[in-house]
Amino acid sequence: MKVESSLFVLPKEGASVEECEDAASADDAASCYAVADGATEAFDAGKWARLLAAEWVRSSSPPVSADEFRAWAAARGERLHAGWGALSLPWYAEEKRRAGSFAAFVGVKFDGQGAAWRWRVAALGDSCFVQTRGGLVVEALPLDKSADFNSSPVLLPSAEAPREAALARAVFREGGAAEGDIFYLLSDAVAAWFFESCESRKESFAEFDSLLASSENERLSEFVARERGAGRLKDDDVAVVRIKVVRG
Repeated sequence: MKVESSLFVLPKEGASVEECEDAASADDAASCYAVADGATEAFDAGKWARLLAAEWVRSSSPPVSADEFRAWAAARGERLHAGWGALSLPWYAEEKRRAGSFAAFVGVKFDGQGAAWRWRVAALGDSCFVQTRGGLVVEALPLDKSADFNSSPVLLPSAEAPREAALARAVFREGGAAEGDIFYLLSDAVAAWFFESCESRKESFAEFDSLLASSENERLSEFVARERGAGRLKDDDVAVVRIKVVRG
């Protein structure tokens, strides 16, 4: 078996691609995928999200235990803060810089040979990992229903001081993957919409999934605009990675 992926990132309505604070990264050769969602009110949140997602996928051995993830997050935070050293900022921006940046994060790594494949996930906040089989959700974390989403999720800080308390709420899990399974990494707005679609038995996600599978990004953007306009999907940045286990 092997895994194949497609990804989709879209800023909130009226925002530019450069203003998007959600990030997604995928590497089918390494079977490694990530989504991160930068906190809008934080300093340089989009850069922090992009760094986390890209570095997870680039890593030869992504951190899938608490100790590994702690060291990995600390090193990435130091790298982000080092890049701010030469910035000259007004006092109010300087206050935000000292507080650091924050992002929700979810990353998954697949390993296996033949028909024996497994996944390992690290997640913190309200960006979600979902495994489906035969159209049904068989695993979802760290949240698994629309009511779980709120305006104050736990987030991964770039600064050292608040990091330990946040990491205490990180989720690390592993499980098996079978041929035909479809996995999703979803930032918060589209994750909440996905779970609400499942709970109300709406068919809207099936259409979204079909467009995502075929990488029809223009039609995906139109679909998202329609769902936002109808009030079903929060007008927020969107990042999705779709991963399917297929015969190798």
